[in-house]
Amino acid sequence: MKNNSQKGFTLIEMLVVIGMIGVLAATVLTALAPSRAKARDARIISGLNQLSAIVEASFDGNFYPASLPSTAAVTTVVADITTIATVAPTYDISATKIAFAISSPLASDATQYYCVDSTGYRGSSIKKATSGVCQ
Repeated sequence: MKNNSQKGFTLIEMLVVIGMIGVLAATVLTALAPSRAKARDARIISGLNQLSAIVEASFDGNFYPASLPSTAAVTTVVADITTIATVAPTYDISATKIAFAISSPLASDATQYYCVDSTGYRGSSIKKATSGVCQ
């Protein structure tokens, strides 16, 4: 009598397992999408706070710089924000150069901006910075 029991999986069993793994992977990736957008928003917010600190350090006692300082740190942060938000952050200074504001659209909602200014304001807005203040 011949024993015909072989150990292992059949092709059908393997295809079922691969299909189940595919469904689970799609479910997990779909659930992670909002988290990824919030992580990109956090990078934009962090970058804007870094730019604000750099501009504050450039304050000469009377005036803020007319444009963002040309340093390697500023270039790196601006490039990172531009990559994430697909537009460069907006640096705006008041006519008297005694106030500044920096804003960028958020990655999770391009109609919302995050804005930082010289008064210490940090928060979301529906408009980008103008006249050295967040609106």
